Amino acid sequence: MQNQLSTVNTNSTIRVPFHGADLFVVEHNGEPFVPMKPVVEGMGLTWQSQNEKLKRRFTKGVTEIVIPSKGGDQMMTCLALRKLAGWLATISPSKVKPEIRDKVIQYQEQCDDVLYEYWTTGQVKPRSFSPAEVEAQEIARYDKETFENASKGAVFMNVRKRAKKEIKERVEAWTKRYQLQFEFALIGEKK
Repeated sequence: MQNQLSTVNTNSTIRVPFHGADLFVVEHNGEPFVPMKPVVEGMGLTWQSQNEKLKRRFTKGVTEIVIPSKGGDQMMTCLALRKLAGWLATISPSKVKPEIRDKVIQYQEQCDDVLYEYWTTGQVKPRSFSPAEVEAQEIARYDKETFENASKGAVFMNVRKRAKKEIKERVEAWTKRYQLQFEFALIGEKK
């Protein structure tokens, strides 16, 4: 790994609020870099193991940068923003604790785009969703809600059984309406 050490001017550090966490983008040699510890911890992952993976898998695009903070200068492992999506793809949501799975998926779907928008425009424009995306999100929310409620007792288990049939019907109608083909699995179902 090509380890570089540099100090970043305070003016070139951008704080990016992201789902309750403060992430950062810093300029290094004219390129945006992301201090990775806030990203990793924001996802609920363990910093030490992810830091080792970063340094092992991303020999190019990882550097140590001294970044000014309220507590004084801090050395941070940073990844080139252009490599962030690649790192996010190395995390398998099915292998993380269930309580952080949604957060991991959220970061995988949005984090690199949000940081890039802040880097290029200084803000994130509200994203509009297509009718297909809105309906898909509603079906997924309903699937998750009925699955979680099923553990509360027999009444909810019967509701879940009826919901599974309804969800499958809604997905079939949705795929026909939007002429899409994909594999859909209900939460908790074996393939």
